[in-house]
Amino acid sequence: MDDSRFASARLFPRNPGTAPVKVRSRTRRLKVLGRAAAGALLVTGVAAGCSSGGGGGGGSANSPVTICEIAATSGPFSALGTDDELGATAWAAMVNKAGGVQGHQVKLVPENDASNPATAAALVHKCVTQEHANFIFGPESTATTAAAVPVANQLQTVLLGWASGWNGQGISDANLHGYAFPGIGNVYFADDQAMITQIIVPRHYTRVAVIQDNTPGGLSNVPYMQGLASKYGYQVVASQIVNPGATNDTPQVLNLLKANPQVIVLGLTPGPDTITFLKSMRAQNATIPIGECSGCATTQFVNAVGGPQTMSNIYLIGTPQNVLAAFPSSSANAAGVADTKAYIAAMKAAGLGTATQIDEGGEGWDTGRELADAIDTAKSVSAGDVKSALQKQKLTVGGIVMYSWTRSSSDYSTMNGSGDSAMVTVGADGSFDVLPHVGS
Repeated sequence: MDDSRFASARLFPRNPGTAPVKVRSRTRRLKVLGRAAAGALLVTGVAAGCSSGGGGGGGSANSPVTICEIAATSGPFSALGTDDELGATAWAAMVNKAGGVQGHQVKLVPENDASNPATAAALVHKCVTQEHANFIFGPESTATTAAAVPVANQLQTVLLGWASGWNGQGISDANLHGYAFPGIGNVYFADDQAMITQIIVPRHYTRVAVIQDNTPGGLSNVPYMQGLASKYGYQVVASQIVNPGATNDTPQVLNLLKANPQVIVLGLTPGPDTITFLKSMRAQNATIPIGECSGCATTQFVNAVGGPQTMSNIYLIGTPQNVLAAFPSSSANAAGVADTKAYIAAMKAAGLGTATQIDEGGEGWDTGRELADAIDTAKSVSAGDVKSALQKQKLTVGGIVMYSWTRSSSDYSTMNGSGDSAMVTVGADGSFDVLPHVGS
């Protein structure tokens, strides 16, 4: 998900028998956390015999399940990679406390790809051949994912990626239908959809501008917004492209404003790129509505942009706590609400309970939930069995977005479904105010 992240990894003492074991890699310091369970939401404590499979193999009935986390903890995407690992860590602690996944304790092995595609590909090979990983989580960016997926398929090892939206992003069709699966839906599109239904349509805006970054994920925003224009009664009157890591977006801002848009939709890599754009835009126009900013509902982000006044009329994806405030439990969203509560509890139990950490760890949690559900369905940790379960999976996850999706065997690289997120604004005192949800 390409979310903006500001939390840093923390070191906690291990509580033997309950915490996931994190093994030292060549590039990262040992990260071991002690934590308590948040409930056995989708795991079982009953051991089951497992058949052999590809990759790291099926393992014996009670052997640990080794999961390699290939994430950027340095380089341009380091905030994303570091935060994705937080939720995975909380998930592993929860299932281990509850008895493991099908009786198997989870061992996490962190690896740093330094935001480099070649390194990511090499680490997949290392994870399977040296670490004997049963499964792989990550990477989190489009380029590193595109490099890692073919290697995982070649080695017949299930990979659950943290990158948002895979189709049309440099991964061949054959590689989209192997052992690699997206662990999250297309977050860009979820944010765009929320901005349309919660701001553009209710306020009758008809002139929309889109700012996107020069990555496959970013460049998909304009065609997506254009594809929905006639349905929702607006037109995309201007768009601009910025390069990730650019320190001055003023020329693109001026070009957008020339078209006199009523609202601006963000299609940027969250974090520093979003901050740079918002600063540049507010220097030229102090009031135009901008959104939806994913992963921005943190005090650190607000301060980095310039404080509450600068954030006026900027619309953000709310925190998991905001989701619970915006969506009282009902029959329609009961599963999403329950998983959001379980996620918050698991993060707190893992010692990752700050507002920022809870806001930013959701993708790692979702990936863990996806894997646990597939293992429970297959009653096996064999790569082939888990792959088969993932191909036709249906799942609801919580967090900053309550997302229900289905995957079909004919196109299991795509997670078809719908999501609900809370939209918030920043008050004058820096508080995050939840907007009433408008039904889509």
